[in-house]
Amino acid sequence: MPQNIWFTPEGIEDLLPEQAQKLEFYRRQLLDGFEASGYKLVLPPIAEFTDSLLTGTAHNLATDTCRFTDQESGKMMGVRTDMTPQVARIITHPSFQKQSIARLCYVGEVLKSKNNKAKGSRSPIQVGAELFGHAGVESDIEVIAMMLNSLSSIGLTKLTLSLGQVSLVAELMDLAKFSKSQKSQFIDILQRKAVPEFERFVSELTLEGNLQNVFSKLLSLCGDMAKVLQQANSLLGGLSNAMDDKLQNLQQIMTYFATANPLLHINLDLTDLRGFDYHTGVIFSCYAADKKLYRVAKGGRYDGIGAEFGMQAAATGFSLDLRSTLDILQAVSISKEIVYAPVIADLTLEEMVAELKKTKIVKRFYKNDDIEAGQSYLALNDGQWQLIIK
Repeated sequence: MPQNIWFTPEGIEDLLPEQAQKLEFYRRQLLDGFEASGYKLVLPPIAEFTDSLLTGTAHNLATDTCRFTDQESGKMMGVRTDMTPQVARIITHPSFQKQSIARLCYVGEVLKSKNNKAKGSRSPIQVGAELFGHAGVESDIEVIAMMLNSLSSIGLTKLTLSLGQVSLVAELMDLAKFSKSQKSQFIDILQRKAVPEFERFVSELTLEGNLQNVFSKLLSLCGDMAKVLQQANSLLGGLSNAMDDKLQNLQQIMTYFATANPLLHINLDLTDLRGFDYHTGVIFSCYAADKKLYRVAKGGRYDGIGAEFGMQAAATGFSLDLRSTLDILQAVSISKEIVYAPVIADLTLEEMVAELKKTKIVKRFYKNDDIEAGQSYLALNDGQWQLIIK
């Protein structure tokens, strides 16, 4: 039989026992931490009708979505490529409508139609948490803190936090009275960090008051958060009440984490427009500083989610790809003792096996050669089952 039939598609791989055990260990650590913080687990289906799966802000996931025709209804279905839109649908369930604030977490495999080696596996295992119903900076702080604590709980303690504020640029474009095409062009330039194009775009603007100077210095608002905030307050402060509120929220976030975690390094990039068509406020990413700045988790605010399902809600959350993160996590070793037991129909033996499984791993053996040297096994001695070391 040709060997190549056993190959998996590009970017889709097996997890063998050691890696699978490692993933399950850290998955449990993360979920236990979410539960301890009041986040309830939900498990959306692996596939849905594309009508709901790609509704609203999820439309940008269309090219990544594997689709097929449902043989029952004839409608188009898709395999999820991101679980956050599914959780947004779940939050519109009547059981949540009486809750002013809802906290949900999730874990599951997602699938992307194309392989992108730079972005990790084509079938990530997404773990995340979302908070619905609160639009203030306090919920952003809660979610960021839980992201940091979650990563710390799985052994990633040397972290760098990177922040952005997508609505700040949106406010600037409104103040400058950009046309729709100008907004689209400017957003594209910033997302690509195309400096020559940015300089040319700004030089061709004709803006009133201090706005021309503001736009020309916008790209400099990137680096250590304390320094950037100082520059931003000097450059942007007073432009509008909304702008002042956004800067104040960033100040609150910095003050909180400077007190709660003085060793945490925080960067701020006010021109980071990751997910501009999705996020509506503060965005954040977390990097493992001792792993060549590997981005471990990301998230942000996305108010208005669920409007397409009949219940518009303020929301903020984060997620990480646990499969890709495995490589930078410490190995997990089996600490339980292994005991071997024969395959014999004996009630007393089965009772002993059941009792041993409470604290040990019990493997069945079919011949003595299956038992590793130095390991214990159950043997019948004078009518009694006893543990013997080989």
